[in-house]
Amino acid sequence: MPFLLMVFFCSIFSFATVTVGQMDCPVQFEGKVQDILEGVGTGSAFSTHTVIFKNFHTIKGDVQDQVAIEMLEHGPFEMIRGEDYRVQIRNGHVCWVEKI
Repeated sequence: MPFLLMVFFCSIFSFATVTVGQMDCPVQFEGKVQDILEGVGTGSAFSTHTVIFKNFHTIKGDVQDQVAIEMLEHGPFEMIRGEDYRVQIRNGHVCWVEKI
């Protein structure tokens, strides 16, 4: 009986994790980095810059032709002008970026 309860509880948590993961990033597109605008006062760990993407393929959500996203300058994603990326955003903030 304890084994069945453990399996039941583990399956509930795994289902919730999968469901939340699908709903987290409602806007997804593929685009090319057109420009990177450096922020004022760069140099700190939390300094940001604005990355402007040219949208060439909307995967999901409502995406304009040009998308400007503020990103951490020293964050986990490094953008290069002229490169193509698959971008996932939520409320104007980056969920995930990968180079294509």
